[in-house]
Amino acid sequence: MKKMIMVLAATLICGVTAVKAQEFYDFSAVSSSGDTLYYLISNGAAVVTCPGDIDEDDFWPEGITQPQGTLVIDSTVTDNGTTYTVAAIGEYAFYGCSGITSVSLPSTVEAIGGYAFYNCSSLASVNIPASVANFGGYVFTGTALPEPIYKDNVFVYMPAAATGVYTISNQITYICGGAFYNCASLTQVILPNSVTEIGPGAFLNCDGLTQPIYNYTLFARLPVSYSGSYTIPDGITTVCASSFNYTSGLTGLIMPNSVTSMGNGAVGYCTNLTSVTLSDALTEIPGFAFMRCTALPTITLPASINSIGNMTFSNCTAMDSIVVKSTTPPSVGFNAFRNVPASCVLVVPCGTSEAYTETSWGTTFTQIVEDCGSGESVEDVETSPYLVYVTDGCIAVYSQDGSTSFTANVYDMSGRRVASLQNEGKTTALPSGIYIVCFGDKTVRKVVVTNH
Repeated sequence: MKKMIMVLAATLICGVTAVKAQEFYDFSAVSSSGDTLYYLISNGAAVVTCPGDIDEDDFWPEGITQPQGTLVIDSTVTDNGTTYTVAAIGEYAFYGCSGITSVSLPSTVEAIGGYAFYNCSSLASVNIPASVANFGGYVFTGTALPEPIYKDNVFVYMPAAATGVYTISNQITYICGGAFYNCASLTQVILPNSVTEIGPGAFLNCDGLTQPIYNYTLFARLPVSYSGSYTIPDGITTVCASSFNYTSGLTGLIMPNSVTSMGNGAVGYCTNLTSVTLSDALTEIPGFAFMRCTALPTITLPASINSIGNMTFSNCTAMDSIVVKSTTPPSVGFNAFRNVPASCVLVVPCGTSEAYTETSWGTTFTQIVEDCGSGESVEDVETSPYLVYVTDGCIAVYSQDGSTSFTANVYDMSGRRVASLQNEGKTTALPSGIYIVCFGDKTVRKVVVTNH
């Protein structure tokens, strides 16, 4: 499943807790269409489920016959003399059942779980009764259903064969995860301001888009063909999941301070991204947000950030500095900095290096330096075995005894490396400002360059 790594969690049912098989099934019964179906009992009602192990992605194990042709799901089912109302189609219930051509649902069904009919490639007809109020993500992705599916205020599915410009109705407030997945021939989607929430991966693999998708408050998707730096329009409050990922031509991203939240994987796999400006109103950088942005050399995390999700900067292999403005170390998720170079410098507020060292930041970063502003910077610093001083706007570095071999990297206060010196020498003339000099043995010094 192309690009699905960023949306593995996209199985929430709109507005309610997802109907998920916690066990394989409680019982099976033959439906009126002659198919053996499998059920879980939940809150006194029956939920149609798959017969296999969801955790192992073995939804329909070998030897269990999948439904074929017209599938009729009955309104009630009986087991051991007890009759249950069929209230929901659970997650993954008919995942990959390629022989199903049509589905008839009873008026007792209130919810259809995520991926319920995913990759039912022959499914060309389905009735959705008025009773269905909640839909999961990717419910009908990969089917042959020929028309868009939306119910009340929820947009559920767009056929992959859709072309040209599509305008979403202004009655829609929610777009389910994966709703437009693989609609590669759409060139533009017009998003009404009525939409207030978009599920994960709603516009993944819409590779033919020529215009960004956004409304007054939500940014949903930048075309993967976009090239250059992009500034998110002011007023946007949410950058949706997967909204920039796989845009290989994206070189810069500027986020206005109106943005208060990002979705998972929002900017992942942007392999030529070299600069990012985050909103000062963000409180969390979610999981996978910048995963495999392999050209990104530095990023500044605003003081508002209090948590970083799982795998957020995983495989950002060009990262040589991260500037964190918060005086309290943000919480860090699993493998948030996996495969970030060991030489990456962490720049933290003055007086906080000990606090950062005592947390998981300290086990991830071996070089933690403090930004104390010009008040504690010095122009001439002697420290054995190195001599560091400023001359004519240049930072000069020498060995005290002339025999020590070393490498010194010079960073500006945004975390960008501006020079790398071997053994001795000086930088070219630098702009006035504060600079950090990091030696290979983890000795760190800060100097100020003043040009008159």
